[in-house]
Amino acid sequence: MKITIFLLTFSFVAFAISPGDIVVNEIMYNGPESGTDNEWVELFNTTASPIFLDSTFSLTDGEGTYFFEGVSIPAGGYLTIKLAENDAVPFPFTPDVDANGFGIVLSNTSDEVILKEGLVVIDEVAYIDTWGADGDGPSLERIDPAGPSSIADNWGPSLVDGGTPGAINSIYDPGGDFPPSVTEISHSPEFPIATDAVAITARITDDGAITRAKCFFSVDFAPNDSLTMFDDGAHGDGSAGDNIWGAIIPANPAGSNIRYFLEVDDDGGHSVTTWTYAYFVTTGDTLDGDLIVNEIMYNPATPMSDNYFEFIELFNRGGSAIDASGWIIKDDNDFNTFNVPAGTIIGAGEFLVIAANKDSIETLYGITGVLGPMGFQLNNTGDAVRVYNGEGTLMDYVYFSTTAPWPTSPNGGGPSLSLIDPFLDNNLADSWQASSGYGSPGAVNTTVRETGTRPSEFAILELSPNPFNAAVCVMFELAEDCDIDIRIYDINGRSVGKIFEGKALAGVHRISPDMADNPAGIYLVQLDYGSGMIVKKALLVK
Repeated sequence: MKITIFLLTFSFVAFAISPGDIVVNEIMYNGPESGTDNEWVELFNTTASPIFLDSTFSLTDGEGTYFFEGVSIPAGGYLTIKLAENDAVPFPFTPDVDANGFGIVLSNTSDEVILKEGLVVIDEVAYIDTWGADGDGPSLERIDPAGPSSIADNWGPSLVDGGTPGAINSIYDPGGDFPPSVTEISHSPEFPIATDAVAITARITDDGAITRAKCFFSVDFAPNDSLTMFDDGAHGDGSAGDNIWGAIIPANPAGSNIRYFLEVDDDGGHSVTTWTYAYFVTTGDTLDGDLIVNEIMYNPATPMSDNYFEFIELFNRGGSAIDASGWIIKDDNDFNTFNVPAGTIIGAGEFLVIAANKDSIETLYGITGVLGPMGFQLNNTGDAVRVYNGEGTLMDYVYFSTTAPWPTSPNGGGPSLSLIDPFLDNNLADSWQASSGYGSPGAVNTTVRETGTRPSEFAILELSPNPFNAAVCVMFELAEDCDIDIRIYDINGRSVGKIFEGKALAGVHRISPDMADNPAGIYLVQLDYGSGMIVKKALLVK
C-alpha cells in the first residue's frame, strides 16, 4: 500500500464559536443548467468578528463531507462554496472554497446542509423543493439570518436568476415574525419499563414569546390525552429558562405502545405541530437483541418508484446464529405483519432481507435468499419497523421520520435509510444516514463507519469520503498529548499497512493514505491510543 501522509495540527479560533454564529444563507441545489447542475452553498457570518474555519470545521449533506483547510469569513461577511460543477457549463462565478469532488451532491427534491465544528452543529438546514428554487434559475435564499434554519417561512427563491452569491440576499428581510422552532424532541428513559414515568423534552425557541406548548399522547391507540409543557426545571426539562421544555407521561404497563406529538403556539399567532414519535414499554431485558433493523428502503426513487422495490434488512450483530423461525415483522400498524418462515437461520454477521417483491429485489441487486412478499407498504411520511420473536416479545424497533433530523433523501431521492453502525441505538436519527446509490440489501451498509469499541470522549475518529476510490482522509482529534498507533486492516483482519505511530499532540489531525493500488473492498482503520481503541470501516470502490 502506498501511503502519503499529511499530519497537521491546527490552532483554534480566538473565541468560541456558538451555533448560529455562522448560518447557511443561500443554496443552489437545482440550477438552470442542463445535465449535472452547478451546485453551491453560501455561508454568512452573523457576528461582529471574523471567523477562521480550520479543519475542525466540516460541511456535509449527510453523505459526503468536506473539511475546511483554513479560510476566514469576515465579520458580517459571506463565504461561497462550490459543491458540484457541470463540465459542460462554466461555473457562474469564482467561489471562495472549492469542495467539488468530496461527495456533497444535493438532491433536487429534499436534502440537508450541515455545518459542524468538530461534533457540534453550528447550523443545519433541511430543505424540500416546495421551498422554491425549482431549477428555473433562482437559488434558495434565507430571509432572515437570525431566523430559524429549517422552517419554510424563512426561505424562498431568489428574485434574480443565479442567486446572489457573496452578496446580500435579494429577499433579505430581518426582524420577521416566524413560527416557533421545535427541535431535539426526545423521551427519557429511552427504553422505559412498567415503573418508569417518561419525560418528553424539546428545544423550543421563538423570535417572540411561546404562549402554549402541549404534549399530546396516546396509549395503545386510545384517544389522545394531553399535558402542558414547561421550561421551569421541574418537568424533566433541565434548568429553568434554558429553552428546553418538558412534560412527564405517567408510567404504563409493559407492552404499551405510546405515541406522542407536540403543539406549540407563539404570540404572533403561529402554531407548529410536530411529527408523531413513539416508544414502547418493555420488560427491561428483551429489547435490542442481536438481530436488529439495519436498512430500510421505504420510498424508492424512479425508476424503482413503486412498492415492489421496498425492503427491510435485518442484521445479526452477535457471535452466534439466530433461528428466526416464526418471528414477526410489523410496521406502525399492528395488523400489518410478515411471518418469517420456518427454517430461517441467520448466521453471525449475516443479513436477512424482506421485500415487497422478492424477485424484483433479487434481480436488481443480484442477491438471493430474499423473503417476501412483505404484505404491506411502508408509509412515505414516516413509519415503524418492529421485530418480535416467536413468543411475541419485542426484540427491536425503529420509528423513522422523513424530516430532519432524520436523513431526508431516502424519501424518494434514491438512497435507502442505512444504519451507520450496528452497535448504535437504531431508534435515534443520528444513527442513520442515506446510503450511497440505491442501498445495499444483503451486504454491509455503504454508510457503515465504525465497529467494535465505542469511541470515548478522549478521542474522535472520522473518515472522509466514505466510500472512497483512491485516498481517504483520516481525521482524528485527541483531548491531550499521547502515543498513538493507526493501522489499516482488510475485512479479514489482515494488516494492510501502518499509517502513523508515535506521539501526537492534543487537537485535530488529518492523514491521507493513498490506497489506489489496493483492491476494492471494506477496510478497517484502527486507532489505538493507550487507554482505548476506535475502529472504523471504509469502503474502497473502483
